[in-house]
Amino acid sequence: MTRGFVFNHVSRMCAMSVLLLALIPLQACSDNADQSLSVTDKTIFVAGASGRAGSYIITQLRQEGRSFRAMTRSKIGAVERLGVDFEDMNWVEGDARDAARMMEIVDGTDLIICVIGSREREGPNGPEFVDWEGVRNLVDAAVAADVEHFILLTALGASDPDHPLNKALGNALTWRFKGEEHLRASGLAYTIVRPVGLVHDPASDKGIYIAQGDKWRDMFRGTIYYGDLASILIAAAGNPAAFNKTIEAANREGITPGAWNVTFPDLVTDAELGAE
Repeated sequence: MTRGFVFNHVSRMCAMSVLLLALIPLQACSDNADQSLSVTDKTIFVAGASGRAGSYIITQLRQEGRSFRAMTRSKIGAVERLGVDFEDMNWVEGDARDAARMMEIVDGTDLIICVIGSREREGPNGPEFVDWEGVRNLVDAAVAADVEHFILLTALGASDPDHPLNKALGNALTWRFKGEEHLRASGLAYTIVRPVGLVHDPASDKGIYIAQGDKWRDMFRGTIYYGDLASILIAAAGNPAAFNKTIEAANREGITPGAWNVTFPDLVTDAELGAE
């Protein structure tokens, strides 16, 4: 499988392909999945399910027998792009920029994993309309639907307006941070995950390093595999120990493959951290 390093912090938010059941060894599962068994019965709404990160997420959810809705703008387009294995993925069509449609299709779900991301520097598919307005619409729909937990994928360095990618990519990180802040102010239980550069593979031979504070310069040249990222997002879903926390994630040498350097209960909330 090609191991192409993806350092574009905007396109990294989108997501694809086969995910192995053994993404997280038992140690990582027991350390981080401390939610009750009833969480496995919750319906998870995956926004951006036909992107790279999203495709890994829904593959793992299907393998685990979890209930989910996979949102995409076009089911036909998603299956053409991802392959026939993705035909039966509980697809629901919707565009995050359409607030009314989000209200319709989010209703009746329990948890949201949002991995939408802009693919263009500007215009209707740019950061302002996808990473900000799309996230806002999904958050507002989640509030109306009494969703229990909203997990949002953004980008390393999102809180720094001077990040060089803002100049290069139409203030993409600034718009992402605006989406983060709207989620924090919504009253929903949330978890925000900011990954480093993404590698298009199911899982790494390195463990998972979790940090807080968005000290992006310390992690900027790191990478994380899409499969490991998917595992983090799913492990957070419905987990009270992950509520109201923002984390950064990377693969790192010296940590057992699949294991994490810290667990959700060891992390502090944004209120304690100062929402850096």
